[in-house]
Amino acid sequence: MEAGDRVADRYQLTEKIGDGGMGLVWAGYDERLDRPVAVKFLKPGLASADDRQAVAERFKREARVTARLDHPGVPAVHDAGILGEDLYIVMQLVPGSTLATLTEQGPMPVPWVAAIGAQVCSVLAAAHGASLVHRDIKPSNLVLTPTGTVKVLDFGVAAVLDSRLPKLTNTGEFVGTPTYVAPEQALGVTTVGPAADLYALGCVLFELLTGRPPYRSETPLGMLHLHLESPVPRARDTRDDVPAALDDLIVTLLAKDPQDRPGSAAEVYGGLMRWVTSELPPLNRAPEDRSTADPTSPYRFPFGPLPRESSAGSRLIVAPSTPGSVPSLDEVQDALEQAHALVDEERFGQAADLLGTVLRRAVPVYGARTPEILEVQLGYAGMLELAGDYRAALPVLEQLVVDLAARYGPGHELVRECRGHIATCQAETGQTAEALLTLNELLREATGPERFQLRHQIAVITAGIGQVGEAIEQLDSLLADLHDVYGPGGSTVREVASLREHLRRLAA
Repeated sequence: MEAGDRVADRYQLTEKIGDGGMGLVWAGYDERLDRPVAVKFLKPGLASADDRQAVAERFKREARVTARLDHPGVPAVHDAGILGEDLYIVMQLVPGSTLATLTEQGPMPVPWVAAIGAQVCSVLAAAHGASLVHRDIKPSNLVLTPTGTVKVLDFGVAAVLDSRLPKLTNTGEFVGTPTYVAPEQALGVTTVGPAADLYALGCVLFELLTGRPPYRSETPLGMLHLHLESPVPRARDTRDDVPAALDDLIVTLLAKDPQDRPGSAAEVYGGLMRWVTSELPPLNRAPEDRSTADPTSPYRFPFGPLPRESSAGSRLIVAPSTPGSVPSLDEVQDALEQAHALVDEERFGQAADLLGTVLRRAVPVYGARTPEILEVQLGYAGMLELAGDYRAALPVLEQLVVDLAARYGPGHELVRECRGHIATCQAETGQTAEALLTLNELLREATGPERFQLRHQIAVITAGIGQVGEAIEQLDSLLADLHDVYGPGGSTVREVASLREHLRRLAA
């Protein structure tokens, strides 16, 4: 790429403004709508040739999910596509300086740190409520604009490459940023949840207060070991004007076990706001003068309107609040076929919204346990998952288990299938204890090859919550049983063996 190149016959590149671990960022111009934009290209070497198609699919899915995230702290996503072998995303061009640049000038005043952290929490609360985990919160992804507004960059970019980060790519680089990676993310074996973003935020707050990250090592692997094993440092040991309660909050954010961290970004927001004052000391540092910037005013609103855990029910099937025609059962089936056609075009969110609208009108008339309605409910839950909205899919699946069991009996294969999807949604939203409980219940009832898959899932999640030794024992037992059934050469055996060796290296 070079200045003057055009992308999609629409975006003219003007100058390169960033070169990070996962891609190049160019300033550009949208010739069609006459506006400046930023165009980010993901590095081709981040995925092997075998993985490229899967990466492209994840890329398009994450771009769609991110584009639906409506928050003033998230740059707007305008477009996404593929140019040759390059994946690109077009977004709002954000003025300002990254926190990585600003921290080069030394520690920040406590009120500024609290105000910046509160803004990031506001963004994370909205994202987590939409089942979107950033996975790569770090100072270079946080921009402080001249007005004091904080913008969080690169939502969805880390997830495009792999849901288990960081990892070595085929070029030998690390995906993700080991300096700010949560212990469960460092293990690289399980889907990370919102608690991983809170851990990374704790690392950022520590650095803003002290001028250095909580852990330092010469190598990425050494850094990962520190996150897993080293005692949590305290900011007050470096800087005595840090309030004790703020120091305690950061220590809690840096807890090794994700279940020991704060329960939500909204909770951390409330904790930080006590140190956000209306009179802040000036922040005069290169490259821009921010003596008049006010980071306390943006996003200061009650958390009620934000997507929170309780808002997952916004897509639950309830009686319509506005009048509408009642569809016939044939029309309900037609809607399901239309939704499947949208899925074929990868318009998952639109497909889910279509079925949600139909079900809101049909369920009060035909009942939730009519076979035709159950079929559409199953499609609706599946499309929510395809859209990445696991938080909304979870209560739909839980209700489906009740309705399907009442209609067909608790042992029906559809009931078990829904319970498996419930475990997936629980894991994707960071509810690891609940996911393990669901999977172990399914394991006790399972027979045949299904048991191998469930045991594999349980070992992955067990490792992800830090119980590496127990996970290795589970994989040892699983490998012995797989050898007996499939011999030493099967793909499943190789996959499980590779995971076990990965955990052994980390535990060494």
